[in-house]
Amino acid sequence: MAIASAAAGSDKGIVSQSKLASLLKQIPTFAIVDPKGVPYFVVGEDAKLTSYFFLSYGEAKRILDVAIKSSDNAIKETKKEIKAKKGKVTKEDEEEIGTNPWKSARIASVPLDLAVSLASKGKLAGAYFRLAPSESDIEDALAVDGTDDLPEGRVPLFYVEDMTITEGAETISPLYFNKDQLLADWKRQKGDALPTVKVTELLATITEMARPGGTDEELKTLRFVPPTGSKAKAEQCAKGEKEPFKLGERLIVL
Repeated sequence: MAIASAAAGSDKGIVSQSKLASLLKQIPTFAIVDPKGVPYFVVGEDAKLTSYFFLSYGEAKRILDVAIKSSDNAIKETKKEIKAKKGKVTKEDEEEIGTNPWKSARIASVPLDLAVSLASKGKLAGAYFRLAPSESDIEDALAVDGTDDLPEGRVPLFYVEDMTITEGAETISPLYFNKDQLLADWKRQKGDALPTVKVTELLATITEMARPGGTDEELKTLRFVPPTGSKAKAEQCAKGEKEPFKLGERLIVL
């Protein structure tokens, strides 16, 4: 479900295609790329070749750290097995084993409008793009919703009924990617009384906002709130990088 296709190629939704794209563009996501900005692709949970857009820098960093450590351990074990069989690891063995492909990786920032557009296109040249919320946000969403699973690529959004925030002359209804951030903003507004937190899903919300013939005026007030610190992290990622994310190329790690 691309932003454009959701709006049937026009601005007939209750929220126009251009407005929706503008709202999403303000939210950074984070991708693991090589020094030239080429995204890494791995075999995802559904056994499909996949590259991920993480909704938080911390989650992207965690996954990258795990990948580096896992690859280091695999290389170490392979050398250990070769040494046990042959007595030593030769130069030819070293070349065949190769180096850790994750050691040169970095984290790049990609705006959510582009991430959603790519993720919603389905299979692209034999591979997929997916949105990836953090493990803790998934756990919070499942606890709120009372369910036991969130399909890969789905992103929870947290909200409180009738909660509004004033931005200039606008009164908006905020949707949060992080439950604790929602509760912190609520506490600043209302004090210590805990609200009833509810959860919806990003792509379903976008679809409803852009659906032709929609009549729910409240959808016009919805705003996506970037996770705390994500904009600052996105700026840090962008410093000195001429090509933060390169489409049309891929780096596959099996």
